[in-house]
Amino acid sequence: MPQFQTVLSIRALLPLAAALTMGTAPRQPDQLAVTLRPDMADGAVAGVAVAMDLPAPADGTLLLAAPVVYPGAPGVADRLSGLAVTDARGPVPLAVSEDAPVKGGFPWYRHWRATRTVQGQVAIRYRAAVMPAGGPGGPAFGLRAVGGGLAASGGGFLLLPENRDALPARLHWDLSAMARGASAAISYGAGDVVVPGGAQALADSWFMAGPLGHWPATGTRDGFAGTWLGQPVFDVPTALARAGAAHRYLQGYFPHLKGQRAYRIFVQFRDAAPYGGGTALDQSFMLSRGPLAPGEQSEMPSSLFFHEMIHQWTGQIDAPSGISSWFSEGLTTYYEDDLQWRGGFESADAYLAAVNRLARRYFISKARNMAAADVVKIGFGDEEVRHIVYYRAAMYFHDLDARIRAHSQGQRTLESVLFPLFLLREQGVRFDTEAWLAAIVRELGDEGERDRFKRLILDGTDTLDPLSDAFGPCFARVATQWDTPHGRVDGWQWQRAAPAGHRAAAPAGACR
Repeated sequence: MPQFQTVLSIRALLPLAAALTMGTAPRQPDQLAVTLRPDMADGAVAGVAVAMDLPAPADGTLLLAAPVVYPGAPGVADRLSGLAVTDARGPVPLAVSEDAPVKGGFPWYRHWRATRTVQGQVAIRYRAAVMPAGGPGGPAFGLRAVGGGLAASGGGFLLLPENRDALPARLHWDLSAMARGASAAISYGAGDVVVPGGAQALADSWFMAGPLGHWPATGTRDGFAGTWLGQPVFDVPTALARAGAAHRYLQGYFPHLKGQRAYRIFVQFRDAAPYGGGTALDQSFMLSRGPLAPGEQSEMPSSLFFHEMIHQWTGQIDAPSGISSWFSEGLTTYYEDDLQWRGGFESADAYLAAVNRLARRYFISKARNMAAADVVKIGFGDEEVRHIVYYRAAMYFHDLDARIRAHSQGQRTLESVLFPLFLLREQGVRFDTEAWLAAIVRELGDEGERDRFKRLILDGTDTLDPLSDAFGPCFARVATQWDTPHGRVDGWQWQRAAPAGHRAAAPAGACR
């Protein structure tokens, strides 16, 4: 769709805006005050009335934006109604434009720009409707009615100022339309909170309100907490208690993010598809799942909890949207079972099963040799294709660790490269693919690492042939074949083995 622009007169929207009048968060001259008021229909959340108040930018320019498409949540901007903006001079007319569409279900936005300068306090009012039942799969970002409450990410329902990110946000919940006992939480805390990161932090936060469960019942446990909504299909308090112990382990394991930061897990139990899976945002993640399938046993989602929490430390690399997943998702997948095993959260047998599950998923994938750019174009339209980035890069990291150990005669590991890069990134040093490749070239002394990375990760033209000890000295590879819908596939699986210099398999503790 080509970019377009129209002028929207706010006067036409004033009657609708009047219907959204509500008690609002206290205004502060240097804050973005936000009030959210869920409204109900037949016992379910139907939408959220949003009131925002902020001081006019110094140059008088006001820019607003909401996604036309967000992953798993198409039509965010289309579900907004009653948009009204006023300032000290009265109604503010807006011009509307849209980004060119982006393939693969990745975000693109609608923008509103004030056609005159704004002055004094600016008031923004609108209503966001919940997503209709059904719809596409993908992350659980969209605003959904769940279990008498709501769950969403900020990016999945909020229209926000684009040019006022420096303002901290003060969030107030008006839960008067919900059942007695309703509560609310976002990634940055329960109830009414101040969010230092402002508009961008709100977009990157999870939101949940309604008849919520909380662990611990009040407050946090060393900064860690969990919140859930809907009918549980596993023992949520026990799962959260275990996740809290895992979170403390991860805090101690990594060299960065050592300051005490709050962390919250959200779990929503939906009655109908799509269910969404697990997705991490800043200081938090959301698990969205459905009822137990026929024959499915209730079990703790320990690996998923571990995976999503690890995102807090693996973080991002500066690369185009989607392409960057080789690092953010690939490294997190590498660590997912590796750290559960090292930390004593799973047995050697469980670790070996996870290793072979990862290898199988990589070798048999129909997208194994697909270029990263082509994977991005398909995006959320095919989950098997989208996840090849996770498996391919995780296998790359395991093999790279073995190659670094071999090159250094056991003196260095993958983390000898990673940990200094994490610390530099935390200090604000740019971390992109070139920085990664430069570090690997220095470590292995081989400029050929650049071309190897390109063929394996970006172009997908080569299939990885991992070293036998890619998963540590206590495991060895064996050749394997699988029959798949697209033919017989050769690959590798791993089995317990004796480390070099030992006649028998070492105890599990010696292999960590």
